[in-house]
Amino acid sequence: MKISSSFNTLDRRKNYQSFKGVPPNPKYLPELLGKAGKLVGEYISMPEQKLFMATTALLLQPLIDLKFAKEDKKIDAAIKSASKSIAGGLTGVAIRAGFIALTTSQIQFQKTSKFRHHFMPKKAVEMYRKEPEYAKLLLKQYNQSLGTLMAIAVMVLITNPKIDVPLTSDLQDLISGVVKENKTWLQSFSEVKDRRAKILKGKIDKVKNFFNKNDEKLDKIVNIIKQDEKKKEEVKK
Repeated sequence: MKISSSFNTLDRRKNYQSFKGVPPNPKYLPELLGKAGKLVGEYISMPEQKLFMATTALLLQPLIDLKFAKEDKKIDAAIKSASKSIAGGLTGVAIRAGFIALTTSQIQFQKTSKFRHHFMPKKAVEMYRKEPEYAKLLLKQYNQSLGTLMAIAVMVLITNPKIDVPLTSDLQDLISGVVKENKTWLQSFSEVKDRRAKILKGKIDKVKNFFNKNDEKLDKIVNIIKQDEKKKEEVKK
């Protein structure tokens, strides 16, 4: 007998009356877990999971650091943990959601049953013809998984060193200015913004100098070639 067949209205009413003030009968637990799992699977994907993890870390990790870190490093450890949680949460959620949206936007079903997708296997077309509703569910799960894998690869190779680390450092300085130096959020933000602007300007100047040096080298090479051509013409004359 299926578990769901025992969940009739009368049985529920009787069970509820006989268990007033205590949790529901354990025999209904599979149904509750099934419904909860369905809701989680339908509405919660990797961006939401990352947001939940980042929020949990932001709420708990600084408190743990304040409780168990060395006395002279408690505040610094808590600020660092909070900065990491915020930076990782912002970039993680944005990039995961962006890549899932990207893979989803690539799906286009047309009346001619043409299937255009940069990543999807061809057999998805046949599945869509036979079981469209089931195919849509599988495609949604596929896009979420594929988008998440692509996002993780991009985060490991690019965003973690190029975005997470600088953002964590800036947030650390921002929070430290308020907590340790008693500055206003606006003052602290202004200082962080100015420091980051100087760093970016220095990087831009390096790139400009690199191209300027290459341009100078190219000009020298061109001049040498022109001089050689002139000498050859003079010799011919």
